[in-house]
Amino acid sequence: MKFFIGDTIDRIFFIESLKILFFVSFLIFSLDLLLNFVKEMEDLNKDYSFSEALSYIFFISLGRLCEILPLCAVISAILAFGFLSDSGELIAAQILGKSLMLSVLNILKPIVLILVLTLISFEYVTPELERFAKGVKYKNQEFTNKTEWLQKNNILANYSVGDRFGSNLKLYVLGEERKLQSIVEAKSFEIQEKKWKLNQAFDLLTKKEFEEYYWYEAPNVGLNENLGIKELPLSHVYKILSQTGPEREKKKISYEFWKKLLEPLSAISIILLSIALSISLFARNKNLERVLFGALMAFGFNLVLKIFGNVAIINNISPSLAILIPSLLVGYIGLKILKT
Repeated sequence: MKFFIGDTIDRIFFIESLKILFFVSFLIFSLDLLLNFVKEMEDLNKDYSFSEALSYIFFISLGRLCEILPLCAVISAILAFGFLSDSGELIAAQILGKSLMLSVLNILKPIVLILVLTLISFEYVTPELERFAKGVKYKNQEFTNKTEWLQKNNILANYSVGDRFGSNLKLYVLGEERKLQSIVEAKSFEIQEKKWKLNQAFDLLTKKEFEEYYWYEAPNVGLNENLGIKELPLSHVYKILSQTGPEREKKKISYEFWKKLLEPLSAISIILLSIALSISLFARNKNLERVLFGALMAFGFNLVLKIFGNVAIINNISPSLAILIPSLLVGYIGLKILKT
């Protein structure tokens, strides 16, 4: 633990950064809680009581806290650097032989730790909180089975699906040169490991009946999910990504996967640039300006990543590069400015 935190000066910077991060996170979490409260009051009815609304608001806000932590990290890092600079502790550390880069690193240590824990929570905690919250709100409602489309290899499927079973399935099987080879229809089907079992299937083109018909290598994840792509565990999103057919849809899912996976790197990169710029932009006791600047930098960089992501999807470029390259470039620029 001492190896990670460092000596007394390093520990002071670490604790100050951690305190400010918790304070900023609490404020933004409270604001999100209040906005959700106002929104949910409109949905109150005899089946959805005030206490249930409060429970839903708390868990949905807690689950989405991980999504706003990168914003909190940027704002808190700039504030921590500003407070330490205004109080003279930053100058004192430099007199004692601590470089500016080392001081920034000590401010980043608790932020990196929290961001890594956030990434883990995306896999194990956030999806369960989302499911629990929706279970509270929609406990007396049944989720209707909607007709959906998907493509896998040379097969296009139209279906309705429940948990591990489905109905009203049509498989459009394409042959060479993408010509329609058969249309297999089934009133019901079961989702099994790496295959779908169609019961009493019938080929509309050849007029052939099947007692059992198997669609091998069929997808078995991402079907009838009550959670969106942004709310699902990363491992689940990766499985959906590996089983998605249309290239454009695959690129969209890939963008969401890599954006969440590389969230800590993106946050650290924009923090480095923001701190570097704040040194020359703000004088002493300009904390409100620092807060606004941090929020602007975080939202601005997120917008840049979305633009690069859309460009990558349209031009058939890997979305991972659309996130990784800007993040590394921004981080490199921040480091260069801090060293000069």
